Amino acid sequence: MTCAKFESVIGYHCSPVLMGMKPANLVSFSKEKMPELPEIISDYKESLEREGICMEIICGCRKHYLLLVYRPDMLQEYLKQEEARNLLLQDGYNIDGSLDEMIVRLKERFFHKTEFPHEIGLFLGYPIEDVKGFRKFGGSGCKMCGYWKVYDDVEQARRIFDSYDKCREFTAAQIRAGYSILQVVGMKHLCTSQMLSLIHI
Repeated sequence: MTCAKFESVIGYHCSPVLMGMKPANLVSFSKEKMPELPEIISDYKESLEREGICMEIICGCRKHYLLLVYRPDMLQEYLKQEEARNLLLQDGYNIDGSLDEMIVRLKERFFHKTEFPHEIGLFLGYPIEDVKGFRKFGGSGCKMCGYWKVYDDVEQARRIFDSYDKCREFTAAQIRAGYSILQVVGMKHLCTSQMLSLIHI
């Protein structure tokens, strides 16, 4: 994989974050295919942070990197919700700490657990009722499965999924056309209002 491939993967899997529609996405990279991922992230760090986007490797197991791509302002605002704070408190987070401290705690949880920490859904901006449903039922018995497992409002989730699909199509097309991630981020006004209108219909 090259930097061009990295941009293609980020442009596809993290499209809603790039377009400012979602606080975070998580994407997996093979260490065998992209051993230089930490160096690539370092190359992009400053320019993306100027656009309000951060990248953090939260887990580096033997075969894969898990990369969190997030908008700190959006994520911090989401995690301030009372129910989100209550759930994070149950998992040992300092809910009055900084976002950086919470991400450090998330890294610790990945390191010490053999499965994905259930609270990852909060960091990815999933509806809180669906995160609670996943925790309660262990991922089974959901009403619908898409970008996440839906336990609550199916119609709302369907609209969000549709908007994410269209957002992904937009960013992937721009990357294929030769635009860089930074250029695509600068185009977010071209698709965001249309995508958000789908969610609130």
